[in-house]
Amino acid sequence: MGVSARTAPHAANRPRGIEKSWQRLLLHPYLWVGGGILLLLLVFCFLGPALYGHPANHIDVSRVYQPPSLKYPLGTDGVGQNMFVQMMVGGRVPIAAGFVTALLSSLFGIAAGLVASFSRGAVDNLIMRVADAVFGIPQIVPVLFIEAVLGATTQSLILTIALTSWPVTAQLIRSRALLEREMPYVEAARAAGASRVGIVLRHVLPNLLDTVVASVTTQFGNGVILIAIATVVGLGLAPPWNWASMIGANIEPLFGGYWWLVVPPGLALSLLLLSVHLIGEAIRHAANPKEMY
Repeated sequence: MGVSARTAPHAANRPRGIEKSWQRLLLHPYLWVGGGILLLLLVFCFLGPALYGHPANHIDVSRVYQPPSLKYPLGTDGVGQNMFVQMMVGGRVPIAAGFVTALLSSLFGIAAGLVASFSRGAVDNLIMRVADAVFGIPQIVPVLFIEAVLGATTQSLILTIALTSWPVTAQLIRSRALLEREMPYVEAARAAGASRVGIVLRHVLPNLLDTVVASVTTQFGNGVILIAIATVVGLGLAPPWNWASMIGANIEPLFGGYWWLVVPPGLALSLLLLSVHLIGEAIRHAANPKEMY
């Protein structure tokens, strides 16, 4: 009872600290800029085709390689397809695959990091040694290997990237959780009879929310980049087109002066990565207000 009474004020201070972090986050300019860019990209890719009203795969050889104009804002490609519509449809795969990859890799990493931090001896060492072994392999190697063996599918790419990305999150979560488990509010929960699982889920994990969200944004960018690399080198996703495959398929026409086939999808990928990076930076600054912009 004495331990619980002494530590109760500290336990009460934790939620207030989280609340202040959320207040700082909602006022952070990076969040609004990054969130605004991401929202525009989502509307452009998922609502744009329906609003624009033009078929995505309409081929017309009479209009091949037309430069941007009022009729075709981003020109046409080598078979006369409207690049503006292709850009809308092509953003769905990297955005959706990036989010799913980030979610899976973060879930794996969070689970591994929490188990390691609240385990002793052999379990902690085993998880960290496996993480070190996976982390020591250049990530693009297993991605390209599995894609070459199993074929280029969205599912195989996502799963491969998730299974090779989790160590980064696991190490971050473990480091933070090792500090959190020594905090007075955790001692108070133990004194009150809370189970280890209850302490992790109800007390520690909520206080790692900034690290969790920052990890998701990092994993999102990592997934998008790896998918783009695998696609551009010829082992990526098959049609429907995505921004990376549009770049890879039009490298040769680019040297012929048809810049509108490569620049718009490249810019779109850059904006997607920038938006998620800004959101991640906003979360990091909100959690650590003493850091400089």
